[in-house]
Amino acid sequence: MKISLLYLAVLLMLGAPIEAHAGQKAEVTWHAADTEPETAEENAAHAEGRAVDINEVNKMPVSLAVDKNAPEEKQDSVRRLLRNMEAVARSDVNVEVFISPIGGFRRNAQTRQISWEATREEVAAHWDHIHMATVK
Repeated sequence: MKISLLYLAVLLMLGAPIEAHAGQKAEVTWHAADTEPETAEENAAHAEGRAVDINEVNKMPVSLAVDKNAPEEKQDSVRRLLRNMEAVARSDVNVEVFISPIGGFRRNAQTRQISWEATREEVAAHWDHIHMATVK
């Protein structure tokens, strides 16, 4: 049974916090990625309606996590939110791909096991958004 992206967004916003200070609900804003090109696989997942690009969390751009000119407090805050969202995504076997500016993974759709960690190049390509896809 396919999980809806709306359900996935709600899960990430309301999921159990991983860190004590991450107990706040996250407000997520998403739209198509500003960076190009996305991989053919990412574009296919978007076209199938099972992928989303998240550009803001709690009204803060995801890119703040890696913006060297951003105040350290904002960088840390966004990094904590991204780590929390990734941890929730890792715990949900319906999330096939999660890549953010600070890390990510891919899950084998058949075994539902995490089969790969995002490379530096993939993380760098997602400097301004989170790409998340559900399994087919």
